[in-house]
Amino acid sequence: MTDDTSALRLQLADQWQKLAIELIKKGLPAETIFESLLTVGLAGQVEVLGKEVAAARLASIAEQLSEQVRQQKEALKEASNATKN
Repeated sequence: MTDDTSALRLQLADQWQKLAIELIKKGLPAETIFESLLTVGLAGQVEVLGKEVAAARLASIAEQLSEQVRQQKEALKEASNATKN
């Protein structure tokens, strides 16, 4: 990935976030907004990369989220145990 691609990704993420915030401020449900963004993004990935690659990327993201959840649970447990002592 080049620096140009990284910069473009940051710009796009910033613009999508600003748009989502604008829509939420207008009263649209956040869950619907983000579900729509995800659906459109996934459809684009399938169109550009194919189903197998898109599915592999989605599975990788799911694994990363699961690991983050596991780490958060572990940290909360450790913090809880530390305050008991």
